[in-house]
Amino acid sequence: MSTKVPCLHFFPSDHIADTLHLSLEAQGCYILILFHTWNRRCKPFKENELTKLLHITPKKWRKISQEIEPLFDISEGTFRQIRLEKTWKRALERSEKAREAAQIRHEKKRNFKITSIANAVPKYY
Repeated sequence: MSTKVPCLHFFPSDHIADTLHLSLEAQGCYILILFHTWNRRCKPFKENELTKLLHITPKKWRKISQEIEPLFDISEGTFRQIRLEKTWKRALERSEKAREAAQIRHEKKRNFKITSIANAVPKYY
């Protein structure tokens, strides 16, 4: 399997609807957390990792975290975004199906070339 991270299907209208109540700083932090979580294969962040990730002071983080915490599941001591994790699983499934379809396509193409070459030789001289 490829080490490349699957494409994130991002729907701006959903994002805006979910974050309209947030300050501009909180919106920026929220989207950065989502994007970095995606690039980490949906491994959630611990709270102490976020100030470094977001390049903000602990004081600023305390203020912003109050705004964005309701958008995450923090029951296990990490910032998990359940919808993002579901999207990740669907993206992996799509990626795997596309890989399998490509393998079948390439196998058919190889078989066609072999058959075509074999049939190109005249049977009688």
